[in-house]
Amino acid sequence: MFFSCAAHRHTPAPMRVEHPAPTLGIEVTGTDNAALYRIVAQWLGTPHRMGSNVCGVGTDCSGFVTTVYREVYGKALERSSADMLAKNCRRISRHRLREGDLVFFHNGARRGKRRRVSHVGIYLKDGLFAHTSTSHGVVISSLDEEYYSRHWVAGGTVQ
Repeated sequence: MFFSCAAHRHTPAPMRVEHPAPTLGIEVTGTDNAALYRIVAQWLGTPHRMGSNVCGVGTDCSGFVTTVYREVYGKALERSSADMLAKNCRRISRHRLREGDLVFFHNGARRGKRRRVSHVGIYLKDGLFAHTSTSHGVVISSLDEEYYSRHWVAGGTVQ
């Protein structure tokens, strides 16, 4: 049996979010980048799908970050999380993170003496970041969660 690439599939329209605070569970104030929070709210719940980045359909961590960055900041980023840190960012420590900075993690694999970057998210505020979880899709998590504390590599300010 063959399946056509032109098969008709219903693609849900991205959710319009006028006021992202209730959707995100984060207080968004006048000093926050409203566009960032609005777009993150639209992506919430999008399932994990490796190599994809279609809101409401599926995305992986780097696809989510590159798309949000292009929409919010008009900046093109490398497609892989490791390349984003190496080519697009200036490394910063966790306590220097600001809204819109990127946060990088490893999955335990090493490249030489360093842990290999394998995951990326976008820092929001108050220790919270948006990213794509393999099991839950696009979510907001805390850097204080044990998993993310143990797998932290670096923060990055996009140049």
